[in-house]
Amino acid sequence: MSIACKFELARDSNIYYSGEYIEGTITLSPFKQRQVEGILLQFYGRTKVAWLDLDKSAVVAATCEANGGQVMLNDFSSQELWQKTPFSDQQKHVCEQQQLTGQHLLQPHRSYKYKFRFLIPAQTPATSRCPLGDCEYELQVIVQHPKKVNKAFHQRIVVKNKLDLSQNITAQEPCSVSSQNDYGQISLCTPCIGFTPGQKVPYHLKWHILQSNHKIIVQLNCFITCYSKSPRNSHRNIKQTINQRKHLPGETMAHLSLPLDCHISRDYGVDEIMKFEYMLESHVIDSNKKVLLTATLPLIIGTTPCRYSQDEENAEVLCYDNYGSFNDETITKRFNLEMDTTVGQPVLDSVWLLPIRRQTHLRRSLKYCYKKLVKII
Repeated sequence: MSIACKFELARDSNIYYSGEYIEGTITLSPFKQRQVEGILLQFYGRTKVAWLDLDKSAVVAATCEANGGQVMLNDFSSQELWQKTPFSDQQKHVCEQQQLTGQHLLQPHRSYKYKFRFLIPAQTPATSRCPLGDCEYELQVIVQHPKKVNKAFHQRIVVKNKLDLSQNITAQEPCSVSSQNDYGQISLCTPCIGFTPGQKVPYHLKWHILQSNHKIIVQLNCFITCYSKSPRNSHRNIKQTINQRKHLPGETMAHLSLPLDCHISRDYGVDEIMKFEYMLESHVIDSNKKVLLTATLPLIIGTTPCRYSQDEENAEVLCYDNYGSFNDETITKRFNLEMDTTVGQPVLDSVWLLPIRRQTHLRRSLKYCYKKLVKII
């Protein structure tokens, strides 16, 4: 069909938060005279997961048949024994339709504009992709033709979630965990468990081991769990290591950075088929990379950080543009871990990424340029 379609959203980008309205106009420009049965606009969002698992029952049955009824374990010499079962599932989050026009005759070299408005449900998950599936949203225009194949145009929409940590007391309190066994003892502590994307996660680590060839690794991991009801209720877990550090024996303070595209924590429903969780883990491993001891702290990821009163007006802090916050003066104080921070204090002074007014950056830039100009004169 000789027709062009243009999506014009009410904002510059196609990024929206859950609970907002998607508004804009659609412009259709036909190059030839066309008779259409109708023009349909659809806002669609779904989560889809799929993976393959080894069917152990089929392997055992095939092994028994190949060996005359005798069970032979760990015998995978034949390629026919490697039978995998596909698991897949799909969940719709939103499916709204709007009839733009009915039967109509489109004239060539003319522009037809139609307005639209859709509500993103507040409980919808954010746009995401992982090795086991994805969650996508899109606007789709379907031009129905009486004699030819319908023409479809697509516009991808990115949906993000919001979470205000300033009212969550649990996310603001310090958290610690310790673990001990025959190989040693480890203790992991953080000043809080609530952080925003792009922020640094500081931690205090104490550990004691009995053998010198053991090492300790601190990792920032993302755990992804996908569920499938077909062919039977099953789930699959994968772990993605975002960042990690190795440490020497003793006591240390350091930090790991959260990525800007990490997923916001939310309350998952019973029917959710994809879940994301972030963990700060410390592992004691031996020379063969075998995990001997583990200490884990769960993290809460939000869009609005913990809110406190700022002690110093002109404190030099790093900035993170937080588009999920409606407060221009959201600030976070530096936490005191109540210890000798001779080595760790410089780390704590640089770990917090705080949203401040963009006008402040402009004033500082102008002040810097003015000082340079005075020196030149």
